[in-house]
Amino acid sequence: MRYFVTVADELHFGRAAERLHMAQPPLSQQIRLLEGELEVQLFDRTTRRVELTEAGRMLYPHAVRLLRASDDAAAAANLFRQGETGTLRLGFVDSSSYDVMPRFLRSYREAFPKVDYELRTLSSDHQQDALIQRQIDIGIARVEPVQPGLSSTMIAVEPLMIAMATSDPLAKGRTVGLADLSGRPIIGVDRNASPSLFRKRVGLFGQHGLDYDPIIEATEYTTVLGLVAAGQGVAVVPSGVQSFQPPGLHYLPITDPEAQSTLVMIHRNDDTSLIVSHAIDTAAAVFAG
Repeated sequence: MRYFVTVADELHFGRAAERLHMAQPPLSQQIRLLEGELEVQLFDRTTRRVELTEAGRMLYPHAVRLLRASDDAAAAANLFRQGETGTLRLGFVDSSSYDVMPRFLRSYREAFPKVDYELRTLSSDHQQDALIQRQIDIGIARVEPVQPGLSSTMIAVEPLMIAMATSDPLAKGRTVGLADLSGRPIIGVDRNASPSLFRKRVGLFGQHGLDYDPIIEATEYTTVLGLVAAGQGVAVVPSGVQSFQPPGLHYLPITDPEAQSTLVMIHRNDDTSLIVSHAIDTAAAVFAG
């Protein structure tokens, strides 16, 4: 079809052959083969001129559309192969949705505007399951993966803070230590949804001789912080959630240096998708230093 359209555009076999970067005899042979397959004559040929027959004029617009569709399909496949189109299925912990995940996604979208997205809020533990079951392609988690076949890339380390009601006496200070939380009611993230995060909090509090046993647990930080603002207790939260500022809520940095929370990007070891590779590279660039 490409040979036919080129000859039809030029109405000259020699010029058409030059455009196609081939010799004229093979081009003439290909046209004859096409005519034989279609059982119609496409060109009137004389020693002085070449013209389309009625059958050729009928075929021409269909051939042009076919070639355009073929070129578009090839271009689309090439973009997909290069990781510039397709769908990135991203899982992320709720606490990253206030700062880290939006910053990453904004940079990724600027670099790869034709990629579509499926976003799912998942705990670190549930992200690992979703990756193994191939329900997501990449995750932003608080803990490094323990399941075989998964790897992680460190993207950020956030200091932990204490969220409290503005009426809390601790809110009058500039910082707070974990020891200051002794005997205070804690609002926490659901231990069943995030067992790894719960164990980290237990270990952190244990270093200071404290028990970590929240009186209320919720699956989303908006709920946790809403309860804190209502005076139901205090919460240990990553610094990235500070952009959430409902009335009556106050944040203070924790003086204890070990009060930190990591963010890692997790993915399958066998995933060769350039979409995933580009996502990891983008995160490394966004959060470098």
